[in-house]
Amino acid sequence: MRLERYVREAVLPATHPYTTVRRRVLEALGEAGGLCTAQARNADGDVVVCTLDAGHYDVDDKPSFEDGKPGGWHRADASIWNDSGAAWLPHAAL
Repeated sequence: MRLERYVREAVLPATHPYTTVRRRVLEALGEAGGLCTAQARNADGDVVVCTLDAGHYDVDDKPSFEDGKPGGWHRADASIWNDSGAAWLPHAAL
């Protein structure tokens, strides 16, 4: 009980939105159910999972890539992607 309280009061507020760290904290608390489940494999070969809310994806809302904002595409930390790449697993496939 004290650990959960600490995570909610100290750890969660210290995480940045739309980061893998925040997603992991929400998963540990059992509160990641409302997040997108799309996955991509980054250049290092690691699997990253989208950190945006479920239902956000819109292939036609293309990011500008200059401001780091994902538009309607998927995002995890600095990675932004759509569902059309070979190394990506769309949320609909899970």
